[in-house]
Amino acid sequence: MSFKDNLTKNKSGKFSLKSKTDKKNKGVCLYCGQDSKTQKLLHKYNSEDYLLVREYMEDHLTTYSNHKTIEPIWCSDCSALIKYKVTLNESN
Repeated sequence: MSFKDNLTKNKSGKFSLKSKTDKKNKGVCLYCGQDSKTQKLLHKYNSEDYLLVREYMEDHLTTYSNHKTIEPIWCSDCSALIKYKVTLNESN
């Protein structure tokens, strides 16, 4: 069940009324702070962008043999790529 309300979430996790948010930053995601108007962002639900992310991860793991895994971190609000999280191989 989904409903519409007048709340928006900002980067710190706090909520405010939509009417009291800054209107001049219309393209800026309030959760991650990325601006889709001034930056070329990669989005999770865009098939071309998702393929680029998968290609990058494959190239990265192939290039860096000491990296065990790589995980894309997506914004939960706007679904844009924020960063990659890499796990290193532990040498005994």
